[in-house]
Amino acid sequence: MVSQEQFLEVIDRDEAERRFHDVIRLEPLGEQSISLDDALGRILSRDVVATVDVPSFDRSNYDGFAVRAADTFGAAEEEPHRLKLLDEVIATAVVPKAEVQPGKATPIATGGMLPRGADAVVMVEHTDDEDGELIVRRSVTPGFGVSFAGTDIAAGETVLRRGELLTSRENGVLAAIGVDEVDVWRRPRVAVVSTGDEIIPPGQPMQPGMVYDSNARIIADAVRELGGEPVPLGIVRDDLDELRERVTSAIESCDLVLLSGGTSKGQGDLSYHVVSELGDPGIVAHGVALKPGKPICL
Repeated sequence: MVSQEQFLEVIDRDEAERRFHDVIRLEPLGEQSISLDDALGRILSRDVVATVDVPSFDRSNYDGFAVRAADTFGAAEEEPHRLKLLDEVIATAVVPKAEVQPGKATPIATGGMLPRGADAVVMVEHTDDEDGELIVRRSVTPGFGVSFAGTDIAAGETVLRRGELLTSRENGVLAAIGVDEVDVWRRPRVAVVSTGDEIIPPGQPMQPGMVYDSNARIIADAVRELGGEPVPLGIVRDDLDELRERVTSAIESCDLVLLSGGTSKGQGDLSYHVVSELGDPGIVAHGVALKPGKPICL
């Protein structure tokens, strides 16, 4: 029979956290390189520096015509300017061949590469086409309708910092600069062990006096939500040797062990005894002013 000589020195939550952090040093567990496909929710272990410009070329923001802005100065509905249309049509993924010389214009699609000689884009809504000539009814300034190379992200720019959480936004930035692998901190492996003769796993037929193991589900999902990797180790009956063996194995394979049950004052509450046998730092808190959760053991 196990002695009932144990705790309950109830302390407040702040004191429990202080004691825990006084003896446990929380730090990254090591780096790993993973695919961007698996990076959501991970923490960067290194700064990320762009090696390319975004966009990587001067590109049109509109469907329209690549022009020299000076050729449109003074153009208006009442006094349109006429420019000669080049035969080339610049669609996306097309590298322009012809230079836009003074008095000329080239049709260009949204996302198309700005041709040499052009420094602006006239929107198609402000033009007409008459017998191969472009009628421009609104003037533009240099740079209008153009996203120049590097205006979003410049090569050499630090786009993300060590320690940042990778959400869909950060992963989009990484994809935009061509990154397909990223260095992150390893997820902590957290063993989840339920204890008690009365506990059965969900899915089994309910029996008199038994309770479904909901704590393991809650704890494992909470670990996942916080960025850890839960390692479910099942249910241990109220047997000191069996629990001791399960906890020892968990410590060897995981970074953290969470026990559910067995921390109160009853003779069948064995978790406290097993933890107290593990050596330094031992039990740092046993009883916290929480409801539910008063018998919590750290």
